Amino acid sequence: MNRGKAIAPESSIAVRKFTKWTDEMDFRLLSAMLDEARLGNRVDGSWTTQAYNNMVESLRQSGLIGITKNNVKNRQKSLKDRWRETKPSAAKWRVNPIRYYDLMEELWGADRATGHMARTARPACRNIT
Repeated sequence: MNRGKAIAPESSIAVRKFTKWTDEMDFRLLSAMLDEARLGNRVDGSWTTQAYNNMVESLRQSGLIGITKNNVKNRQKSLKDRWRETKPSAAKWRVNPIRYYDLMEELWGADRATGHMARTARPACRNIT
């Protein structure tokens, strides 16, 4: 019995599609990111819109058809988080190496906070204890 409640047609139901990234896909993405960084399409640690468009196009030309700008942004977050883990939690990386670490180092190694609240790890550790 339908008591005045509308039933949404199946076509209007949002389907969330997940992308499983492989090592080869990571390498292609990181290479595209490095190319864009070398072209100067990264301003103050942020990618320009054109850089994202170029990365997506580069990935599509290399055979990765279904990759979107959001896929690139999300994967960058995952890779960057994996890259910047601190030493106490890095014990797992002794047996599971971070693939393409050298490429990530080139991309994000020089990123530093520069504002008035910027501080290094040493003063931050002193404030915790």
